[in-house]
Amino acid sequence: MVEDELPTLTLLEKILVAADYRVTGARDGIAALKAAHADPPDLVLLDLIIPGIDGYGVCALLKRDSTFHAPVAVLSGRTNEKDIKAAFNAGADAFMAKPVDRMALLAKISELLATRPPAETEESA
Repeated sequence: MVEDELPTLTLLEKILVAADYRVTGARDGIAALKAAHADPPDLVLLDLIIPGIDGYGVCALLKRDSTFHAPVAVLSGRTNEKDIKAAFNAGADAFMAKPVDRMALLAKISELLATRPPAETEESA
């Protein structure tokens, strides 16, 4: 999970841990890329406005990496058509507006994880 605002990161982490997901958090784009390569995730939850490399750049870099296979779900308060289109153009697999409903978030995570081949799917986000 990539989120620069600590209260939001903490809240999302609590929601995911309560749903039995393992969570690794990063608060900027460079830390997110390092974490994704050190311990490849099953799914990335990505804010767009983060320090260093923004969410669009992180998404594009991950999706261009042939060794990276996880879906990327963008969670952002930037919900105008231009930002949503830019997120999908960067390679996002899903877009959810913040604040996100807990049940909608968990349903989207479950849906995205189900699209992965069974051998690659684990209980982590």
